[in-house]
Amino acid sequence: MLPFSDRIDGLMADAPIEPDSLSGVVFALEGFEGVTVLLNGPTGCKYYHAALSDSQTLRRTLFDPMRFPMSWYFGQPRVPCTFLDNADYVYGSEAKLADALEGLRGIPELELLCIVNTPGAALIGDDLDGIVRRHGGGTPCMCVETPGFSEGMCAGHERALCALVDHVVPLQPDGVAASSEVIPHSVNVLGLSLYQRHHVGDVTELRRMVEAMGLTVECMLGAGCTLQELSNIGRAALNVVVYPELGLQTARFLQQRFGTPFYVCSAPPVGFEATERFARDLARLAGGDAGPIEAECREARKRAFSFLSRVNSTTGLPRGVPFAVEGMYSELRAYVEFLVDYLALMPVSLTPAFPQADCARDGLLDALRERGFADCLGAEAEQAEPELFFGSGSTIGLLRLAGVRCTGVETMLPTLGYLDVVPKTHLGPVGALRVVEAVLNGLIY
Repeated sequence: MLPFSDRIDGLMADAPIEPDSLSGVVFALEGFEGVTVLLNGPTGCKYYHAALSDSQTLRRTLFDPMRFPMSWYFGQPRVPCTFLDNADYVYGSEAKLADALEGLRGIPELELLCIVNTPGAALIGDDLDGIVRRHGGGTPCMCVETPGFSEGMCAGHERALCALVDHVVPLQPDGVAASSEVIPHSVNVLGLSLYQRHHVGDVTELRRMVEAMGLTVECMLGAGCTLQELSNIGRAALNVVVYPELGLQTARFLQQRFGTPFYVCSAPPVGFEATERFARDLARLAGGDAGPIEAECREARKRAFSFLSRVNSTTGLPRGVPFAVEGMYSELRAYVEFLVDYLALMPVSLTPAFPQADCARDGLLDALRERGFADCLGAEAEQAEPELFFGSGSTIGLLRLAGVRCTGVETMLPTLGYLDVVPKTHLGPVGALRVVEAVLNGLIY
């Protein structure tokens, strides 16, 4: 057997295991109130998706596993499944789908049942729509025949959202979208997912900022919105894409469907300058008032400076401290711009998550070249030995096992298990102070 240190080195050298297209489909659809995903597949495809969906957005204040039947739910409150076995892959899944459709019929909170084939079930070739017609019994259903197989999570996320829009807001027989009155000074927010570390806090802060500017949020797509809000998605005057990896293709689809223009953040509003840019751009494009957000940023800067100056006067920190970030390309750019330009930290390692979704890669490279840190992209965090690491709890754990003495700040899933009873965010003025707090405490203690 290899020495422990060599085994850890091997783990760190491997690419992280990331959710695939199936997870993107499930998390996108589970992000809607009133939507339940029925996985057509074995129980092994269910447990992770059910647990994460429920931990990210609690739909029930009390949890009693005995309240959820072993059939389909298996003691979890989210994402039932048809628990296919070997015989079903030979003879087809219709019988178990029919049982599940009958068993789930009439659930009060169920407005739409989304039947999603797992990869193995997709290879069977069952006609899901035909099965629903025969056994649905009037239950509103939408079927996703294929999860996307080798595609990444971001692609599955966007494909599911576009399919749901197709289902809820269908085209007229002439192929034209139903006309709807565009509401001035209104926006949809795109690019959010359950698979974001601070999902609830991010949604709350984004909505608060937009409404503080005098704008109306028609739909926070896949971020706790209702099907009624989704049906009005064509009424917004502007679609705002916060994370292009999770929303750019959806925005293009909505522009083609409804003619809605869209704005893509060059980087998510992490930090004061990015937040002010976000507010000014929305004010220019949607007619809002950036003044309230700019005023909040000024006050937040004052508070941040008071703590930064105290720490710097006694320790010289945080200037020059090496840091590493793991995240989507747009996230990497956001953290680099804030941590380098405002806190004078030094990037030593940037690890892309979901590298298949590379629409923001060029923008990140431009930002790195401008600051002289282009060689950081792709550098291994273990070798770079950062003092601060922003990323998933699993990578933080691996770095610590490998002997890297660094403070970990969780910005991605999976976590180390910390429960956020109070929702948190790294977006907007509130999020900028949260990042400053994490940096200073991470370096002091």
